[in-house]
Amino acid sequence: MFRSPRAKRCTFLCSELKLVQVTTSYMKQISSYVMQDDQLFPMLTVLETLTFAAEVRLPPSLSRAEKLQRVWELIEQLGLQTTAHTYIGDEGVRGVSGGERRRVSIGTDIIHKPSLLFLDEPTSGLDSTSAYSVVEKVKDIAKGGSIVLMTIHQPSFRIQMLLDRIVILARGRLIYLGNPVTLPTYLAGFGRPVPDGENSMEYLLDVIKEYDESTLGLEPLVAYQRDGSKPNEAAKTPVPKTPRTPYQKSVQFRQIQLKSNNHFSLASATPHANPFSNFESYNIDDEEADFDNSLERKTRTPLHNIASGYHPRLASDFYKDFSVWVYNGVAGTPQRRPTWTPARTPSRTPMASYPQSRVTTPHRSIPPSPQEPVFKVEEPTYQEYELGIEPLDAPEDGPKFANPWLREVIVLSWRTVLNVVRTPELFLSREIVLTVMALILSTLFHRLGASDFLTVNRILNFYIFAVCLVFFSSNDAVPTFIQERFIFIRERSHNAYRASSYVISSLIVYLPFFAIQGFTFAVITKFMLHLNSSLLYFWIILFASLITTNAYVMLVSALVPSYITGYAVVIATTALFFLTCGFFLKRSKIPLVWRWLHYISAIKYPFEALLVNEFKGGHCYFGQDNQLSPGPLGQIKDSDLFTELHLNRTTCPLIGQDVLTTMDITMDSIWIDVAILLAWGVLYRLFFYVVLRFYSKNERK
Repeated sequence: MFRSPRAKRCTFLCSELKLVQVTTSYMKQISSYVMQDDQLFPMLTVLETLTFAAEVRLPPSLSRAEKLQRVWELIEQLGLQTTAHTYIGDEGVRGVSGGERRRVSIGTDIIHKPSLLFLDEPTSGLDSTSAYSVVEKVKDIAKGGSIVLMTIHQPSFRIQMLLDRIVILARGRLIYLGNPVTLPTYLAGFGRPVPDGENSMEYLLDVIKEYDESTLGLEPLVAYQRDGSKPNEAAKTPVPKTPRTPYQKSVQFRQIQLKSNNHFSLASATPHANPFSNFESYNIDDEEADFDNSLERKTRTPLHNIASGYHPRLASDFYKDFSVWVYNGVAGTPQRRPTWTPARTPSRTPMASYPQSRVTTPHRSIPPSPQEPVFKVEEPTYQEYELGIEPLDAPEDGPKFANPWLREVIVLSWRTVLNVVRTPELFLSREIVLTVMALILSTLFHRLGASDFLTVNRILNFYIFAVCLVFFSSNDAVPTFIQERFIFIRERSHNAYRASSYVISSLIVYLPFFAIQGFTFAVITKFMLHLNSSLLYFWIILFASLITTNAYVMLVSALVPSYITGYAVVIATTALFFLTCGFFLKRSKIPLVWRWLHYISAIKYPFEALLVNEFKGGHCYFGQDNQLSPGPLGQIKDSDLFTELHLNRTTCPLIGQDVLTTMDITMDSIWIDVAILLAWGVLYRLFFYVVLRFYSKNERK
């Protein structure tokens, strides 16, 4: 839906002659929306998918046994008994069929028995048998007490007979509303009877397209539905529009020749010459349609001008598609209006009511001849009550979410663990990469525990590559979250759980895997390269790097539209962090205008912490000055520790603290670097939460 530019849109319920405004939070509690695409986790079974939906949508006052009983009842209602323990599946994993997957999607949204259920083309992409089965189950749901509304594309005759009431719209204007059984009678009353052996709904869509592409437009169909005005003989077979050329824009009316049997006259054309020229645009319970139609009334010429050859807009840029809205509810059969007479206004015949917030009556209409029966679907009328609008919201003491925050974290963590365990390639691939690269690096940079100048440069090269390897190894989280984002948006739109619960649960599940990956790399390289660093600190630094990197990648994934864009952004920013971390350009060598990049670089802090862990102290290194060049050190600077120890460059030409001073590392505390690194990780997670909370909406762009 779109917000009206003229007035703030709101939904009303009429109860006991009182108008009340329905708030968004309350609407989420009493309704559910089933999207056209099935957004489900492929590695969960049908039973697990519905059980998870029950855990987050049903209140904690129900026991686990009661929730499981509700799940099995729903499985039986949807006819999924034989596939209860089957994976949902996807393109790479064999799972349930398309119709069964669609029924599972419906089941996840009706587990809490909503009062309103909206479905967006539930039969899309299904064969005729599966589509009929899905609609049949939806009808059973409607019989259970829910109001079901759905859009459907080209329903078969069997599906049409399942529907209680259909709404056919063309360009936002109401063409038909009523029972599909009465549609042939409706068309016969319009003067376009359905041919034998043809689907009445498909035939009506053909008639709509014929009128839309004609000089008359949709006005005859709209007028017939609005007040039962039947078209004359000329309007029953509309003339198609003639495409305009640049020369037709300046054609004068006097240059158009009319046939002798034409009922319109250029010289004496009056509003009464055409029975449809006085009809106003029809408002169909939508502020946007009312606004658009008001603009159309200002720009569109009367039909007698249209018939004369003037076309305000082309059919090619005006026609797109015709939507058929159907909903299951109380069945009602449209009633035939009594015959019109010139001396009296026809009375209305009551019928089963249907939801409608407002009916706009045309200002003027030309009644048909008394001999013509009028077929009119009755519309309920609502009186205007001068009462204040009271917001209809959930009870003041009622929670917005079904479960407390801690329970949401536990349930989401359980689901994430199942997905990770059943997709081992997600973290196993990263574990294999880090293990193999640790072995390769250990053979390339062998014996880094030596005390010579050549070893200093090799240690610097090893640590910068190790940090970059950790950062680039986390890029696989980009497509992983982008696939889950649509599921999150669907579940979050129904207030199934909080965005903060999702962020925290994913972090909790990933922490053990990050610890294992960092420990594997640290152990292999520490003992094979004979590093002087502490193994515990080495592992903590890598662990913190993996946490921060994953948070950054998740943030980028939440902002980009596709994983290709996500990869590009992550690689570009990581390269920028790599360039300004202090290895290629020391902090003092970076121009002032770009020096801020050095402090926001997520590679700077783990790199400095690894160097402090390796070089802090007075360990001596021996060699010639030319052995330090080329390399990142350059000219050696004396450190404060070298001066305090009163060392001689002859006996000890270089100590580890001199390396840190030369690299412009002023903080010699590992814990400070780790704390800043984790602070960046927390900030990235916070931004990730903000994006999920306020910018991840279930909206079509």
